[in-house]
Amino acid sequence: MEWESLIAIAALVGIVWGAVIFLRGGLLAGALTVLLAGTCCGYPALYVSAGPVPLTSDRILWALLMVQLVVWWRQGLTASRHIGRSEVLLLAFMGVLAANVAMHDWTINRYQPVSQFVFYYLMPLGIYWAGWQARITERGLKTMFVLMGIFGVYLAVTAIAEKLELTALVFLPYISSSEYEEFLGRARGPLLNPAGNGMLLGLCLGAGLMSWPQSPRWGRLLLVGYTALLCLGIFCTSTRSAWMGGGLGLLLLVLLVLPRVYRPWLLLAALLGSATLAVAQWDNIVEFKRDKFVSAHDTASSAQLRPILAKIAWKMFCDHPIVGCGLGHYIDEHGKYLSDRDSDMPLEQGRGYAQHNVWLSLLTETGLIAAMLFTLVVLAWLRSGWRLWQAGNAPLWMRQQGLLFLVLAANYLVNGMFQDMTIIPMVHTILFFLAGVTVNLQTQAAEWEGRTAAVVASGEQG
Repeated sequence: MEWESLIAIAALVGIVWGAVIFLRGGLLAGALTVLLAGTCCGYPALYVSAGPVPLTSDRILWALLMVQLVVWWRQGLTASRHIGRSEVLLLAFMGVLAANVAMHDWTINRYQPVSQFVFYYLMPLGIYWAGWQARITERGLKTMFVLMGIFGVYLAVTAIAEKLELTALVFLPYISSSEYEEFLGRARGPLLNPAGNGMLLGLCLGAGLMSWPQSPRWGRLLLVGYTALLCLGIFCTSTRSAWMGGGLGLLLLVLLVLPRVYRPWLLLAALLGSATLAVAQWDNIVEFKRDKFVSAHDTASSAQLRPILAKIAWKMFCDHPIVGCGLGHYIDEHGKYLSDRDSDMPLEQGRGYAQHNVWLSLLTETGLIAAMLFTLVVLAWLRSGWRLWQAGNAPLWMRQQGLLFLVLAANYLVNGMFQDMTIIPMVHTILFFLAGVTVNLQTQAAEWEGRTAAVVASGEQG
């Protein structure tokens, strides 16, 4: 009760200060406050029952941010971006999801479909709009990179303490509480999910390394140690997809900043090193004890479960290819396909498990149209991130946001091939926010390059 009281007081103070930050720091600072509250003070840490929908600090702050966004937009204090391809695709995707919820039983499991739509898609959409409309300065973006880097240190230290069962060093206490048994024994972090925690660590690692170009020699030595610390935190997740996502994100970052002549050699070394590690340690990679209540055999079975879940997803998709079984209905519907005798797979082993792939989850629950729209949204964001990083005439601080989003996307996509990232709290909120910031700055960088080209042209004519 003592910890709960302290957390409640901290949350109340956070809400008050969050309101102050909204007013003084702008949309960017307000959105970061929502993300921090949702990551560390979300539902597991503190909530107040309010009918079917519990109130948490991040939900209250999100509502305040949306009010601020509307007020600032009406007063002309936002960036006033015109709706482009990314926004059209995103709105179409959200419309299809809303129609999907309405077409199916949205009251099932205490309004689970509605909750999933609101908290995993609608709230992220609001955060996207805040990042897309924010007026972003060099100081503001660099401050965001620094804060994310510092948060990465917290995540890494907490991850190591979790793995070593040093509960006294784990803050907040609910992270190591046996009240939440799933993934206990791994570095699951404040999201209580090792894949989500690994994605956060990979993102924070990229953000921290954005200070490399401006750092002196001693500062770069510190960044090397910082990289080692966060990589150790990722390792402590004991999650293979987190390892691959973190490794790919770091490799991508280094490849894109190196001169072109060195890139093939680094890529070749990375491929050879990965192949050698896989061959030498395959048995240990496939089968090792990770959760406190899960054996090494169960870990090996986890890898064998993926084809079974894919087979179930295929059968469900064939029956409902256009609209799926309904958002939030998978657990209730997949049991109908487990007794299929036409398959030589033990489909019964998939009972009770959610889909372990973002796109298979979308296909089974929302159908082909929604899955295609989400794919197009992600591709549009990747295009914006790449074009922002390649905008040679734009200042480095702008371009770094494009690089950071590519690092985040690498972490998200790799983890999303082996985990349903759509149902991990705050993952989509973080992804959508940084996508909004990236599209915002990509537009700003294009305007910057246009002005530069006009100045050069006028100079040549003169």
